Amino acid sequence: MSHEFQLHLIFFLVGAFASFFSTVAGFGGGIVLLALGAFLFDIKELIPIAAIFFWALSLVQFGSFRKELDRETAGIYIVSALPGVLLGMAVFYVVPGETIKMALAVVVLAYSAGAWLGWFDKRRPGRWASGGISLGAGFIDSITGSGGVIQAPLFLARGLRKEAFVATFAFTSVVVSPVKIGIYWGMGFFEPGNLSFVLVLAVSSILGVRLGKVILRRVSPETFKRVALLFLVLVAVRMLVL
Repeated sequence: MSHEFQLHLIFFLVGAFASFFSTVAGFGGGIVLLALGAFLFDIKELIPIAAIFFWALSLVQFGSFRKELDRETAGIYIVSALPGVLLGMAVFYVVPGETIKMALAVVVLAYSAGAWLGWFDKRRPGRWASGGISLGAGFIDSITGSGGVIQAPLFLARGLRKEAFVATFAFTSVVVSPVKIGIYWGMGFFEPGNLSFVLVLAVSSILGVRLGKVILRRVSPETFKRVALLFLVLVAVRMLVL
């Protein structure tokens, strides 16, 4: 078994796991891929791969859950996040990604504690607040590939659960990710030789989404919330210690 084949096999398994987890938790596919793929690729080379993978994954997820889309939340996020993405790309070389992740981790941990204790249950953010948060998510996402740690709490706070959460999260990525991918490509961060890894990840996402869809229908809304919050905590801890 050649090293190249082993690498592609590992990426297939990582992609399937990331897709499965993202379908059950509603988010996290790109972050899981970044966390595991960083052992194999340079992070600046990996982020564009993760962006393309997450776009393909989101297409599959939205196709499976499109009837549950929350149009209002999706519209607010897309309109507000796109300027944030463009701004983030403009300062990509200036702002240290690791510094942003450290600060973001503290915010995520604070939110997760509040959500777990029910502090936000009666504090559904309105359109202007949601737009401001979405702007920040787009900005962070374009720099670190981890904007989901802001987007997920926003969607949870707006009351999205299970299928509606997955559908809305996926749809926003279907629209926003091509903008990021095009800019990464234009900046020269995507290596054409990595296209085979993108294809492997895209195929593996189909398997992961199908398995996740089966599990998702058997998970209660409260269990879903706990899984999503637990994942947020794990991501935040990872950003602090690595």
